[in-house]
Amino acid sequence: MTSALIPGAQSLVTAMLTDGWAQVRDALVRRWSRQTGEAPADVERRLDTAHQQAEGLGEDEAVQRAYWAGYLAAVLAERPALLDVVRHLPAPPDRPDVHNTNSGTVTTLVQARDIQGGITFGPR
Repeated sequence: MTSALIPGAQSLVTAMLTDGWAQVRDALVRRWSRQTGEAPADVERRLDTAHQQAEGLGEDEAVQRAYWAGYLAAVLAERPALLDVVRHLPAPPDRPDVHNTNSGTVTTLVQARDIQGGITFGPR
């Protein structure tokens, strides 16, 4: 079972460390729910709780990987039907480094990859 766990744990940890958590979680929720018949909201809540617990362990990637491998092992022990779901977790999207150069005079310049919550310019 280790060979199935490690890639799944790596996808989760990589996603978590690259802001891809929501994407991987949503894919896992859909697949987990479809496979087990559990309500998607219950699966999402369970995964978000695990994510919060993992964040509470600090930023050490080795610790994160160990947590998620253990978490996935426990899930698979309870629900062996999820083995293929874990085995085929989507890989987080590649995020190439982007380097921009701006020259000249600008009033407002924003360069961002992902923005959550919006941007406001000027007084509100």
